[in-house]
Amino acid sequence: MKKMFLILSAAVVLSSVAWANPYGEKNRPDSVGDIVFVDGTATAWHDGLVFTEEQKEAVMAVIFYVGTKCSNNGERRVLGVGVAQLHSFAWCTESANAYSKSITTIQCKIGGKAGALKFTGDLDGSDNLEQIGAYLRENGIADDTADESRYPAFYYAKNYAKGSQVSGTEFESGWYLPSLAELFQVWKSRKTVNDVLEECYGAKFNFSYYWSSSQCVSDDNFVYRLTFSDGDWGFSRKSQREQSCFACCIRAFN
Repeated sequence: MKKMFLILSAAVVLSSVAWANPYGEKNRPDSVGDIVFVDGTATAWHDGLVFTEEQKEAVMAVIFYVGTKCSNNGERRVLGVGVAQLHSFAWCTESANAYSKSITTIQCKIGGKAGALKFTGDLDGSDNLEQIGAYLRENGIADDTADESRYPAFYYAKNYAKGSQVSGTEFESGWYLPSLAELFQVWKSRKTVNDVLEECYGAKFNFSYYWSSSQCVSDDNFVYRLTFSDGDWGFSRKSQREQSCFACCIRAFN
């Protein structure tokens, strides 16, 4: 399976240590556009901002959303997107037990037009892999969600820290494949996210499709994706491995 990693070219693996000098100006991120460093500190993005080489190597995420629209219970969430992306792998394989199932608990229903989409249903994708497992068990089907080979998109996100600048820090866990609602918020903040990635030698979000973790409402074998050229939704077969279909990883920084 051909893979292409798009990561910060200056990224290094940092151990979990106490940093004597914080990388950022804030103790923690709290606003859209904040750049989050591996020590948990943040700096607000603005035109003309220049990072040191050490700061570039320590960038792990960009805050793309703050609010309650991506919450299933009204909780205020601070969400950041990781600075690496990967394409050419499936949401799940045809051998996965979730392949031909309509998993209603991870359905994110859509309204509105491209660039102004509205969502109801499952908005928070942080537990969608667990929701798949629960659905299988409740319906008397073997829960195979622990098999990474069967759910590659989910495990790319879950294992995001491996081999990255996040490895060895307190932020190793908690990364996940976004719901369609969350992915749309990444699209809405794409200019700021891309400006940060460009400054930090990252690969910018492009006009390709991006996987969501949201089950398609109308077809058991399909899941939703978002097109970053126009902020519109579409769907792809769960087992599809498109060169143009990327995955990004997000995390809460509440």
